[in-house]
Amino acid sequence: MVQEIIVSTVGNYGKLSGLVAVVSGGSRGIGRAICLELAREGASVVVLANQDLHGAATVVREIEELGAQGLALRTDITLQNATDDVISTAVERFGKIDILVNNAGGGGIGKPLELLTGEEWDKPFLINTKGTFLMSAAAVRHMKTRKRGVIINMAGASAHRSFPRRGAFGPSKAAILNFTQQASLEWAPYGVRVNAVSPGPIREPETGWQEREPGLAREVAMLPLRRAGTSHEIARAVVYLASDDAAYITGHSLVIDGGGVNTWYLSQTLREAQS
Repeated sequence: MVQEIIVSTVGNYGKLSGLVAVVSGGSRGIGRAICLELAREGASVVVLANQDLHGAATVVREIEELGAQGLALRTDITLQNATDDVISTAVERFGKIDILVNNAGGGGIGKPLELLTGEEWDKPFLINTKGTFLMSAAAVRHMKTRKRGVIINMAGASAHRSFPRRGAFGPSKAAILNFTQQASLEWAPYGVRVNAVSPGPIREPETGWQEREPGLAREVAMLPLRRAGTSHEIARAVVYLASDDAAYITGHSLVIDGGGVNTWYLSQTLREAQS
C-alpha cells in the first residue's frame, strides 16, 4: 500500500526545471541530500520511505522551502505491488516520471561469510538488488511510453572491492553494477539512460561514525584525499547524471570514494598490521 504524507505546491527553475524525480530512501542521509539537490535544480521530487514517515514529510517541507514541489509516500521496495503502486501514484500526481534514484539499501551483516544464515544472505539482495530492479521495472514501463528517462542506482565501494565481514552486502551491490549495465543496454532504444553511483565512506552529522568506529576513521585517513565524502558531494553527482550534461552517458558507474578504489592495498596493509 502507498500512504501519502504531505504535498507542497510551489515551483522552481534550474537545470532540472519541469522534471519529476522519484527518490527511494529519501528521508535522511544521502537520500535526503539527493532530494534537496534535485529540488534546488527545479525538479519536483517524490520522497519515498518505508518506515521513517516523519523524516520524509520533513524533507518535503524542506523541498517546499527551496521553491520546488514535493510529495512524500510510504512504500516497501521489496514488494512488486507496492513499487507498481508508488510509481502509479507519482504519475497520477505529476503526470510523468523523468528521473528515478534507487537510493534505498541496507541489509549488511558484520560477520564472516561461512557464518551467515540463508536469511542473512538473502536480506541485502532483497533490499538492494531486488528493490532496485522492482522500482526500475515499474518506472521504465512509464518512461518507455515517453521515450525518455533517467535511472540512477546506488552501488557503493563494496561493489568494486572486498571488505572483511561485509557478508552478502558487497555481492548485492556488485549485482547492481551488472544490472545497471544490462538495463542500460535494453532500455537505451527507448531513450532511457541507466547509470550508478558508487560512494565510498560518507560522513553524516547524524551518524557520527568516525567517533564510533575509530578503525574506519583510520582507513579514511589513508585515502588519497585524506577525508570522508559528504552526502552533498554524492547528491551533486546524481544531479549531473540526471541532467542533460550527462546525455551521452549510460551503463556507467561513477565512483566517488576519495581515490579508495585505487589504494585498496593500503587498507589491507592496515588490517594486517592490526591483526
